[in-house]
Amino acid sequence: MAKLDRDNAFYNYVAPTTFSKADDTAARNAAMSPAARAAFEASRASRNEGQDPYYTAKVGDTGLTQAQIDTRASAAGVAAGINESYSGLGITSTVDPLTGKITTKNNGVPITNTLPSSPLYGAVFSTTFDDDKKKLNISDATRDAFAMLEDLFRSYGLESLAGEIKDYMEKGFTATEALIKLKTNPSGAYAKRFAGNFTRVKNGLNAISEAEYINLENSYANTLKAYGLGNMISVNRDNNYKTFANYIAGDISAVEFKDRVSTVVTRVQNAEPSIKATLKSFYPEISDADLVSYFLNPKENLPKLQEKVTASEIGAAAVGAGAGLTTNVNTATSLARYGVDQKMAREGYSTIAGILPTAGKLGDIYGESGVKYGQAEGEAEVFMGRQDAATKRNRLASMERGSFSGSAGRLASQNKSAGLI
Repeated sequence: MAKLDRDNAFYNYVAPTTFSKADDTAARNAAMSPAARAAFEASRASRNEGQDPYYTAKVGDTGLTQAQIDTRASAAGVAAGINESYSGLGITSTVDPLTGKITTKNNGVPITNTLPSSPLYGAVFSTTFDDDKKKLNISDATRDAFAMLEDLFRSYGLESLAGEIKDYMEKGFTATEALIKLKTNPSGAYAKRFAGNFTRVKNGLNAISEAEYINLENSYANTLKAYGLGNMISVNRDNNYKTFANYIAGDISAVEFKDRVSTVVTRVQNAEPSIKATLKSFYPEISDADLVSYFLNPKENLPKLQEKVTASEIGAAAVGAGAGLTTNVNTATSLARYGVDQKMAREGYSTIAGILPTAGKLGDIYGESGVKYGQAEGEAEVFMGRQDAATKRNRLASMERGSFSGSAGRLASQNKSAGLI
């Protein structure tokens, strides 16, 4: 069996050019091409590797020995296996045709392995099949594919899977089969790490790639820090995995997450205290203790949350305008759905506060007419442009003018009769 240069590890693999004396003859013959096997048999009497033409004789005009040619072919096979199994994850391998060196990249970035710290490093693995207890030597290609698999999971923070990966290799699994088992075991470390994906599938959503999953986690963390909520990020990464898994399972994108945080921080926490007070008055289930968590709960959809904040802003504007104006969740929500925002609410209620005292007093004076004008009519006229509400106010004004004119006429007649004019 060919020896692998483990100092360079799998990702900087240089094809071997020698076989060790401990190699089994049958295993070596099986790895050789027909021409190489013939050359080997011809030199079998001389087992000195330094004299064996398999290692020393150049083949044709290639400038390479047969051993070098065969090991380059083996390297090409390893790279092809990696590309077939992992290209979907963005992992690709190429072989330098001159040196036989394998270069493996993850989404275009070369991977640097740390195999010396791995239980797979430098190990010789074998397993036993059937009743004959015959040992099966694991090839360098298989060992390297599993080493790459271990390195992949290490990048996910799953160093704990090294033992499980080794176990699958010793049982004769291919790297692809091991990958499938690791990713589909609902009680394994992978399922715990990417719990959001398992819940997504249960909820009828597609699982997202590990890279996208990790990018979402990073985006969530960066957003919380940017809005001064770094205290929501635990020093225990397992706790963060659980928290972020809930958002990922709820299909909250990075953009939506930022909108949710921005809404609660800028429009509630950092706004006028009256807005937060109105929010809590309108929606008693919201408390200071879990205010941010409430807005990040996937069960509460973003448009509904934004509507609640807008209604609170409208309600606070009504009370803040003075003139005895009041608010309630139904009216404020109706205005929010009509398209009224905080700026419009402040301007509108300021107008209502200016006209309501007079209009309301006239309504009381001319109550026998059945014409009344209160805050509801003012909201209908100012915010919704309702003509019927405007007509009421105009009728009351006309009654007042008519009454004034009548009073003035009667006074003039009386003065004339008295000879005062």
